[in-house]
Amino acid sequence: MIDGIGAMTINDPFPDEIFYRILEIKDNIERTQFLNAVRNKAKTIGRAKEFGEVFKAFFEDYKQKMLDKGNVTHFTDQPLQLQCGMWDANDLGVSTVKYDKSGFPTTVVACSHPVLPIEILKNIDTGIERVTLAFFKYGGWQKVTVGREICADNTAIVKVLSKIGIEVTTENSKNLVRYISDCIGMNPVRLEPKRSINRLGWAGNEFMPYASDIVYDGDEAFEPIYRNIQQKGSYDRWKEYCGNLRKNKVVRLAFAASLASVLIERVNALPFVFHVWSGESGTGKTVAIMAAMSIWGNPKMGGLVKTMNTTKVNIMRTSAFLYSLPYAGDELQTMKDKWSTNFDQLIYQITEGIDRGRGKASGGVEETRTWKNSYLFTGEEPITKQNSRAGSKNRVIEIEAEGKLIEDGNATVGFLTENYGHAGKELIEYLQKTATKDLQAQYREYYDAMCHLDTTEKQAMAMACILLADKILTQVVFTDEQAYEIEDVSMYLRSAREVDVAEQSYQMVLNWIAKNPVRFRDPDEADSLNRGEVWGRIEDVDDGAMTIATVNKSVLCDFLDKIDLDYSAISKKWAEQKRIIRNSQGKFVHQTKVFGVKASYIKIIVSQNIDKDGFMILDEEQEKLPFD
Repeated sequence: MIDGIGAMTINDPFPDEIFYRILEIKDNIERTQFLNAVRNKAKTIGRAKEFGEVFKAFFEDYKQKMLDKGNVTHFTDQPLQLQCGMWDANDLGVSTVKYDKSGFPTTVVACSHPVLPIEILKNIDTGIERVTLAFFKYGGWQKVTVGREICADNTAIVKVLSKIGIEVTTENSKNLVRYISDCIGMNPVRLEPKRSINRLGWAGNEFMPYASDIVYDGDEAFEPIYRNIQQKGSYDRWKEYCGNLRKNKVVRLAFAASLASVLIERVNALPFVFHVWSGESGTGKTVAIMAAMSIWGNPKMGGLVKTMNTTKVNIMRTSAFLYSLPYAGDELQTMKDKWSTNFDQLIYQITEGIDRGRGKASGGVEETRTWKNSYLFTGEEPITKQNSRAGSKNRVIEIEAEGKLIEDGNATVGFLTENYGHAGKELIEYLQKTATKDLQAQYREYYDAMCHLDTTEKQAMAMACILLADKILTQVVFTDEQAYEIEDVSMYLRSAREVDVAEQSYQMVLNWIAKNPVRFRDPDEADSLNRGEVWGRIEDVDDGAMTIATVNKSVLCDFLDKIDLDYSAISKKWAEQKRIIRNSQGKFVHQTKVFGVKASYIKIIVSQNIDKDGFMILDEEQEKLPFD
């Protein structure tokens, strides 16, 4: 006899105990047998259809109660206990019972082993959430963090989670998605989203990796960098040792350039490059950069100092990860085969502080990465060349190492890899306590003063950051030193004339003409040495007041192309500076004859021997042109 139903009549209500008994039976076969026995008994009193309807309504009500109150997870040694609604979550896995339209019960499995969400991470930059799942497999609990969209997609959850060992297939994926969703929805307090970030540097007034209430959630590829930003050894010994190293001006400026990186965002400056080069090996330039990076952590090669034998994409991604911390790259010349004539493109891209858009293999586009840091490079040659654009020269503080920067490089490396990282945390705490407006005011003082020198705004911007950083270092860490003044570093600033591409290109063209005087001589003259191409002619006009080089346009453009300069852009600037002569229609190109051959020529003013009042200069000491 079935308890509670044997004595029922046609008018008695079905007792709740019957339905609870059905739902409490865990074994699928036993539950089915019991349910069929109840149905048969209901049929004997003519109430089989009614039983099915009541059981279905009871189950829907029970399911809602489970959603409101529900079961809890019962995994052995579980990281935390969660409400899980209608799901039975124990050491045998995660499952629940579902009933078809006729009320027939079926056990559905979400996962055959313990699994539960334990943490929600919300990125403070993007607002995107990720979920950390804990799962028991191979005798122990393991963790994996994936995007929320993975846990909400029946197909994606199979592709991603099956790879790391969670038993999910196309058969149970829908149930696992529902189980994870129920756990997250039913536990808003325990699974309250934690602030996370996938990069280093400033996040408001907090700084990673020193922020205690922000969870690091970065790419595994950058784990070596993240792990090396730590403290080791003695801070006092580090200060004493580095204080001696800083007696060399270039080493001291490297320290300042390193700290300046975290000031860039605070003072609204632009990323810049600090490049130390020397044609000789053994000067200690690499060790100098390592010393500067020991402010933040382990400066070993492969740690916080990277080889430049890498790709442009990797530099961009690493820059975005560092965000505020300096990028240190050793031996720039190892990248030389990746660039045609100079490093202009690299300089432009890294100092713009934003990566180019990239598409995803799965569709859509990647998040656009940005950064606001400085770059500390070393090399055997300058990073900018004679044909470098003004924009690249502007963004670089370039110093040639003359003589040894550090006497005993091996001993210094050994010390620095055992004592590091203490100053960075102290300096960040100092900056957090300092009002941003005060930092900006100090920066502006340096910047305004340097703008009165013969330099450019971007050069002044970079050096102002370096000087402010040096001042902070002397206030916080190396307190027995005096901060550098502008006159101490002015020799490293480029003059406006040096940066002016029009001026540089003009001088390069004059040198090119001077190296090839025979190409500007009449080949028909008896004593002419020119037996080949004729590129133009050189002549004095206005009784020697002006010397003009009339140059074949095609030949000139070919020369400019070889040195990676654009004729159209250069010619306009030459015209503004009155370096070339226009024709009667105001154009740069003259259709004229040179030694009897008509072609398109550019008339370049080689020298102009008149003063500001229009009088001819008569100076016997004036240098003669090489091709005179």
